Amino acid sequence: MGFGKAWKYILSDKIFLIIIAVFIITMAIVTCIREGKDLKVGLFGVEQMLQRQSPYYNPTDANRPIFRYAPGFTLLQAPFLLTSKLVGPFEFEHILPSVFSWYLAEIIALALSIMLIVKLIPAPSRETAMRNLKISFLLAMPLIAYELSNSQNKLPALAFLLLSIYMFEKNRYFLSAIFLSLALTIYVPLAFFVFYFIFRSRGKYMASLIPAGLLIFIIVPSLIWSVEYNNFLLKEWYVRCLKPFFMTTSYATYMELRPSSQSLPSAIARIFVSGESEPYKYFISPTALHILIRSCTTTILLISLLTVWKRVKPKLAGLSYSVFLPLALIAPSYCIWYTWAYLFVLYFAAFNYLSYPDIERGEKRFLGAALAVLVLSSYSIAIGPLNKISVMFWGTLFYWGSVTAVMLKNARAHA
Repeated sequence: MGFGKAWKYILSDKIFLIIIAVFIITMAIVTCIREGKDLKVGLFGVEQMLQRQSPYYNPTDANRPIFRYAPGFTLLQAPFLLTSKLVGPFEFEHILPSVFSWYLAEIIALALSIMLIVKLIPAPSRETAMRNLKISFLLAMPLIAYELSNSQNKLPALAFLLLSIYMFEKNRYFLSAIFLSLALTIYVPLAFFVFYFIFRSRGKYMASLIPAGLLIFIIVPSLIWSVEYNNFLLKEWYVRCLKPFFMTTSYATYMELRPSSQSLPSAIARIFVSGESEPYKYFISPTALHILIRSCTTTILLISLLTVWKRVKPKLAGLSYSVFLPLALIAPSYCIWYTWAYLFVLYFAAFNYLSYPDIERGEKRFLGAALAVLVLSSYSIAIGPLNKISVMFWGTLFYWGSVTAVMLKNARAHA
């Protein structure tokens, strides 16, 4: 059987459903065996709030908070506490019901995300969309598995974001802002989509974003655990998690050089800083490094905004999302491999666009090559030395640059 026939056989509905069933069952077993590695962080935050303490205080390292989410995240996580009992810093007894229920929530979030991208990202035909969806999922499956096995929370955040985009496209800005605010309580770097929505709506989105943000971040939490305690938590979150990233001039206080982090700050720092933990050896001053990283991030954001300044053709909608979603991967102070589970959205958008018969051959080859680089770089995490030179980051950056080039080229052609 040739490669083409084998691939077509794998993509058949029956075989693909078997693969998905085996994947879901296998990951359920693996996730329960691992006992909720990252879920424990969220549940620790819930326990701390039940005791009206700060979840941002790390008893194992006072200088490095592990719970970094917005205070309202505990309201989303609290229903999953179930029988879990805290017996030590980030250690729980009777946690398996929590782990399994959270796993089911992640599977539901993944299924919802898949349904939403099919609605949001156009394809020449439904048959083409289903084929591209299968390929995209299979290519991203190792990273999705890594996300699930760690009991992480990036898939629920993605589902909220996609719901926000869906409502935005329906011109239901307030609901969009509510879902975006929920996404931000889980994963703050998705805030880059605030710029996307504001630019696409020509500023109208702000009228909905402000009250929605107040509702999710202040009003609802204050009604549940009091204004005073919520203000205390917001201050703790700002001081321990947000301020070090936005206002520091020292690399060591907010960056990660661990190979598992593939964000822009980590990638650039590996060029100018030696070591994986403090004390670091700097080849340029921390202030210069800080300015360099901020300048790169600002430039990337400005270029991204240029691509959505003018309304794009429907078939480019998926690529417009693909310009901003990578920012949530590369711009944070650190971003670990499992967050690249989001790649299945980028793959789907690219495959759908490339499936249109009227795309120029040169453009197809260019974007197709960039997509190949992205796929290969995502698998590079399996090779330790490649993580130390940030191959996954550079591959993602190259893909982002290629998509923006295609978007800007189309914008000029239809000016």
